[in-house]
Amino acid sequence: MHFFHCDTQRYIKRRKYILWIALLPLFQSAVIILLITIVNLRVFYENGYLRIVIYAVTGAAGFGALLFFTVFALTEKAVKRNARYTFFEIGGKALVFSRYSGDLIEQGKLCPTRVLIVIPLSELKSAGFNRRSGVIYLNMSEKGGGRKYTDRTERLNYRLAEGFPDFESWWYNQNGFKSLPVVKIPGIFGKTGNSKEFSKKLFENITQAKRNFDSTPKIKPYSHKEPDFIKRKKALDTLLNLMNK
Repeated sequence: MHFFHCDTQRYIKRRKYILWIALLPLFQSAVIILLITIVNLRVFYENGYLRIVIYAVTGAAGFGALLFFTVFALTEKAVKRNARYTFFEIGGKALVFSRYSGDLIEQGKLCPTRVLIVIPLSELKSAGFNRRSGVIYLNMSEKGGGRKYTDRTERLNYRLAEGFPDFESWWYNQNGFKSLPVVKIPGIFGKTGNSKEFSKKLFENITQAKRNFDSTPKIKPYSHKEPDFIKRKKALDTLLNLMNK
């Protein structure tokens, strides 16, 4: 069994850029005020521009601070949720891809949701890897595809039982999923800047898991065979019953 965590550094890197954008209103107002002051210092004081400038700076600073903390809170939540709910797990009989998909307001509470895809190795026909994008393609057989579930995270909790997911909500074991003929695994695992190499490693682990599954001897169902003396006794009993009639 192998477990691959999501690369959360990519979200932290994006957050830095977004936070800089959130501070732009404050920087812009500061530059404009500085230019006005340099160009016409006397008019700036005589015509009451000072009060207007103070209001402008205060408003820009307040808006920038509000936007800054809002963006930080949202991105921090995304980092934590992806770290917990976005992963890829390889079991003995199935692959599991889980990805955080946002929040849902239910009964006044904010509930995280996720997409969970179960890929039975018995239904996996072939696998491909795009070196340019780092995306892994899993082609399923015609008999059955990947099982795609979308729900609140706690409803999709599971454990691996003999290498296959066993949901805490037993109904999901045979219901509540959409069949997928092709499953795409994006390159979101590993370290930032090395996600394609990590996707290649993940692809190799998937193909190895498939080979191990195919090479495992299939256990035939047990069939009870009656001993010969019991068969002879039954045949003798049948013959005696016919003779007595």
